[in-house]
Amino acid sequence: LTGNAPGDLIRQLRLHRAVQLLDQHFGSVSEVAYETGFNNPAYFSECFRKQFGVTPSRYARGERGNGGS
Repeated sequence: LTGNAPGDLIRQLRLHRAVQLLDQHFGSVSEVAYETGFNNPAYFSECFRKQFGVTPSRYARGERGNGGS
């Protein structure tokens, strides 16, 4: 239907939720990672950077990347 594997779709949804939490200053990057279903904050940061072109730490500081949707 979307051309994406189910795991990819779930990961994208989790990452978009992470953006919402970071925008709301929810907590640390690790807390956001766990809250959105990532068991490994380093893997979360890697996925976030690939999707959005910036690490979650930099995003939380107001820097925005060019990647992803």
